[in-house]
Amino acid sequence: MQASLFLYSSILLFLFLVAVIAYYSFKVSRLYKKIEEVRTEALNQAQILAKQNFDLWVQQHSQQLSQQLEQSIRTEYEGKLKIWMEESEKNIRKDAISKSINTLLGKMGEEFAPLFLAEKLNVNPRDFRHLGSPVDYIAFKGLSDDDTQAEVIFIEVKAGKSSGITVREKKVKEAVLSRRVSYEVVNMNELLGEVREKLSNEIDKM
Repeated sequence: MQASLFLYSSILLFLFLVAVIAYYSFKVSRLYKKIEEVRTEALNQAQILAKQNFDLWVQQHSQQLSQQLEQSIRTEYEGKLKIWMEESEKNIRKDAISKSINTLLGKMGEEFAPLFLAEKLNVNPRDFRHLGSPVDYIAFKGLSDDDTQAEVIFIEVKAGKSSGITVREKKVKEAVLSRRVSYEVVNMNELLGEVREKLSNEIDKM
């Protein structure tokens, strides 16, 4: 009887130990699983945080590098632009001065042509008459010299590089060279009388 009771107690104790071992094995298994989940989550979080930190670092340093590169390029080209502007300003100033001198000399040449032409054409400067259009000057050579035969010279002054003449100027030149030149003496009283007579005739017709 005692042997049976002992055997029964031993079996119960064995079963109890098996149950305890199974229970704690299950608990340990769940604990390991939980630890693995936490470790995986921590690893994922660490990777995400590391990537965010890396991206932030790249962005900060990229901006800094971009700003440094931009500043370097700006400084370089600002220097080149300054040099170009200085050289261009010198060229523009020289060109403006040159054009101003040419324009001034051209105007002076037209205004003071008689002084320049007097010796060339052997004409007394007092014998030049300025018209402007269709020719610049008419020179009456010998007019101031009583013992010299007079000569009429038509003069066109060109200030530019071209010596070409306009259509109107060409007509005057052809008329002179073809000797289609005349001299008229008009009596003003007779001319006014003719005008007065014509007006009177027109009034009578009304």
